[in-house]
Amino acid sequence: MLPEKQVLRSSTSRKFISMKNIKVLLVLAAGILFSHAAFSQASLKRANKQYELSVFDQAVRSYQEVLQKNPDHREANVKIADCYRHLNELEKAVPHYQRALANGGIEAIYVFQYGLCLQGLGRYELAKNIFDKLAANNPKFATRGKQFSEACTFALSPQPPSRYEVANEYLNKASSDFGPALFGNGKVVYSSSRSDIKNRNSRNAPSGNTRGGNKLLVTQRDRNGYLESPIALHSGFSSSMNDGPVSYTNDGHWVAFTKNNFTEGVRQIPSSGLELSLYIAEADKNGDWNTATPFPHNGIDFSTGYPSFSPDGKALFFASDRPGGYGGFDLYVSYRIGNTWSAPENLGMTVNSLGNEITPFYDGTTLYFASDFHEGFGGFDIFRAEESNNRWATIFHGGTGLNSSYDDYGFVFDGLHSIGYFVSNRAGGKGNEDIYRVRKETDNVVIKVTDGSTGEPIDKATIDFSDCGEDSFSTNENGVFNFQLLDDLNCKVVVRKDGFLSEEMKITSVGLRQSRTLEVSLTNLKNAYQGKVVNADNGYYLEDVKIIATDQETGYQSSSYTDVQGSYFISLKPNASYLLRFSKPGYQDVTLNVKTTANDKRVLRNVNLLPVGASGSITTSSKPAPANIETSPSPSPSSIRPAPITPEPAATTTSKQLVSGYAIQVAAVKSDADISNYLQKLGTIGTVYTVEEGGRKKVRVGIFQDKDDALALQKRVRAKGFDGAFLISEENREMPGSFKRYSSEIEKRPAKNTSSASSPADLNGYMIRLAAYSNLDYFDKGTVDDLGTLTYVPKGKFTIVLLRGYDTIDDAFIALRKSKVRGYPEAYLVDYQNGEMTKVK
Repeated sequence: MLPEKQVLRSSTSRKFISMKNIKVLLVLAAGILFSHAAFSQASLKRANKQYELSVFDQAVRSYQEVLQKNPDHREANVKIADCYRHLNELEKAVPHYQRALANGGIEAIYVFQYGLCLQGLGRYELAKNIFDKLAANNPKFATRGKQFSEACTFALSPQPPSRYEVANEYLNKASSDFGPALFGNGKVVYSSSRSDIKNRNSRNAPSGNTRGGNKLLVTQRDRNGYLESPIALHSGFSSSMNDGPVSYTNDGHWVAFTKNNFTEGVRQIPSSGLELSLYIAEADKNGDWNTATPFPHNGIDFSTGYPSFSPDGKALFFASDRPGGYGGFDLYVSYRIGNTWSAPENLGMTVNSLGNEITPFYDGTTLYFASDFHEGFGGFDIFRAEESNNRWATIFHGGTGLNSSYDDYGFVFDGLHSIGYFVSNRAGGKGNEDIYRVRKETDNVVIKVTDGSTGEPIDKATIDFSDCGEDSFSTNENGVFNFQLLDDLNCKVVVRKDGFLSEEMKITSVGLRQSRTLEVSLTNLKNAYQGKVVNADNGYYLEDVKIIATDQETGYQSSSYTDVQGSYFISLKPNASYLLRFSKPGYQDVTLNVKTTANDKRVLRNVNLLPVGASGSITTSSKPAPANIETSPSPSPSSIRPAPITPEPAATTTSKQLVSGYAIQVAAVKSDADISNYLQKLGTIGTVYTVEEGGRKKVRVGIFQDKDDALALQKRVRAKGFDGAFLISEENREMPGSFKRYSSEIEKRPAKNTSSASSPADLNGYMIRLAAYSNLDYFDKGTVDDLGTLTYVPKGKFTIVLLRGYDTIDDAFIALRKSKVRGYPEAYLVDYQNGEMTKVK
């Protein structure tokens, strides 16, 4: 038995050793935790750097290291999810978004991306719920959330059967195959990241692509319409890599191609860090080239790519995220001028959106493109746009088959052989991106006939196909006639109904089309109001002016167009208030307020439209004035088109017109200040007017319907010494019905769009020679009078018709292109110097 002291010493010693061990263990544990935390922080830092550089596959592995230590790490979860989204592994992305949401919420941008993944997987109801909540709770995503919610509703709605036969091409491999372009007779040039094809005519040429690289291949259709095994496009030791997509002119002489930074395995979407630039070269008979020239409108801080030549090679459509667009990537067009290209023109907000529009393809009548914002099934969808009055007026979704919930883009179509191609990363493909073949089946066309004043359907309306070589048919009780076009069609159809004015419309089926609805509003003779529209600058009638009447109470809209005499009919119900908007390309829009009564004579006063950029001055007030309704006999039911009313001279009209659009503010001066200096310097390049606001007189030039026209004028205003001139928006600005000319205060030269007879000795500068006439009665000046100043030069028994008034040769060439489209294919540019006319090559 141990002594008591020894027992106490032993017990104390054990306690001391135990405490010492605990401390050691705590230190070790802290060290381990610290090393784990340090390791996680290092992995996160590395992962974020890879994510920023768009190296998504490597970033996934780094984020996985973080999540192994902390599965609930919110940043790692949302960013690995976004990596999977860019790698097109949407199923893997969803649980990471869900885990982050379950652990305290995430930033709105990642919620939006979560909705995109659900949409891409076809889970539209779940995606719609996400987008609806985002739109309601976050003002920054209100527009996008609403738009994508509506897209989900569209995808959930019954869709017509696919009008296309779509098949995955046999030549696709596990690699990325994309960017099909038509070349020659039955050949297709495309880009691929496959590494098993050597360059042509070289035994020692490189056989493979570097990681993530791609090269151009060429193939052709076999007798069954399938694409054969490809060969390399480039020959010899050419090491050109990452080229594509490309576009060839119809004659194969010119090629435009994109230099890209696409990475194998990564979706070809803007958020993947795209860096694109355009090049143009002369191609040989094989489609190859040696020397390429950079497109003059490439930029350092933005991308330019996805080219598409017009059939004649004189226009180049492309996509770019350059500043000044409507969203991310917008579609633009540039025109060949000699050895260079004109400044890019944005295709406008009908085509372009707040999202991204890419891969344009223009077949001469229709523009096909892909968008990730317009109402579709998810990802990029294929759309087509159609022109009306020289504007892209309407877009149509490509429908099922052509589109999926994944990315569908890069559409091209050979109308002669009725076969086309597009690119998709949809489920069931062979590689990351595959090329799909598409054939047209049938067009499904629905004609819906309504009463123009009420919007009610008209049953038993006659649809006359006589011009198409077919019979006449009738609408059903819903005002609808449905038919399929099995063959190409290009003819006129007349819609008739007793008691209504007849309407004529054009039916076309050229190349690839899809299900479409044509709405026809007939004007009821009991509610038919007649009016006329004239050019305020010269008093001539204006044809093809669009009139939209909006019922102020119901919001219902009806529309009409003026004929060659400037006349129009439009349905307005009695005892109602309407807003009438008059618009025509090249002219400033005008808005009128009209109040109808039961006893109206149903003839509206004349409306005067001022050409964009016409010289003159307007003084406006801030008080609105109601529109007048003239009294004159109502149209007889027995007369479909009454004789046109002689318009009042534009100079004597004193009523007001409401104009909306864009203007350039030049200065703000005292209310009693003399503005003759502004009129003298600016009256020759635009319409100068003043607005009284806040005790100041604001001097402005405008108004332009198109923002690009206004921005172009801003440069010209600044060039005349007004460096502080800036763009403003005008909404329902009250304008006089005619425009007083300050001829005593501005330069003594003809205003744009007017005509004059001149001696060759008086002419100088670049002009467009339209034609020579022995009898000017055969010349219809209304077709081109908005393109410049018409001038007539006598020469023997002929009169030469010229267009002039261009500040630069670029302006003249653009007007020349438009002149040829409008019926003067032999027109050419001339340079008048000292009375001598020289043709400009």
